[in-house]
Amino acid sequence: MDELSNIISDGITYFSVWHCLTVEDDESAQALNRYRGLFLPTKVAMQNMALMQFAKVFDRHHKAISLRNLLLAAKGNREQLTPHITEEDLQNIENGIDTSDNLLSRLKCYRDQRLAHHDSFITKDSPIFYGEMQTLMKDTVSMYNALRVGHKRGVVTYEHLVTEVERHTSKVVQLVREDRERAIQKLKDIEKEESISDLA
Repeated sequence: MDELSNIISDGITYFSVWHCLTVEDDESAQALNRYRGLFLPTKVAMQNMALMQFAKVFDRHHKAISLRNLLLAAKGNREQLTPHITEEDLQNIENGIDTSDNLLSRLKCYRDQRLAHHDSFITKDSPIFYGEMQTLMKDTVSMYNALRVGHKRGVVTYEHLVTEVERHTSKVVQLVREDRERAIQKLKDIEKEESISDLA
């Protein structure tokens, strides 16, 4: 359970950085574009790592530390592994996984064909959208904590992690914006001085 929590934490961290680097205002976009050699690959890397981590969370391989496998173990030995919840609670978690089955299938294909390996032929092109991943992230935390409550009556909160990552990443974006603004102001000052010099 603790190791799965670490996988989820990493996924949330990567997702949050990806979110903060997906700026919508023109000023921030232009500021980051000045250093696109850093920020563009960082954004792509954070996106790919977020997808990879959440693919791990739902991995079907029998050796994987995944929500599916922990749920399977819990259903097989509920009295010892999840004594604090009912069979119905476990079924609700499974139903939650099943609800996301289409996205999880696309996520697995992308992980297998582009992230873990880079296949020369893609069987199908099924995009994975940001909003879908945002919903999956929230649902994952909910399902994980439902299982954790059944195991040891405790939950893990990830809000502080999101807050810290968003605060730090946003601060970097702000510093880059301020750097751009100073550069623009410097050019304006030079142009003004040259204009005055020409008039003299």
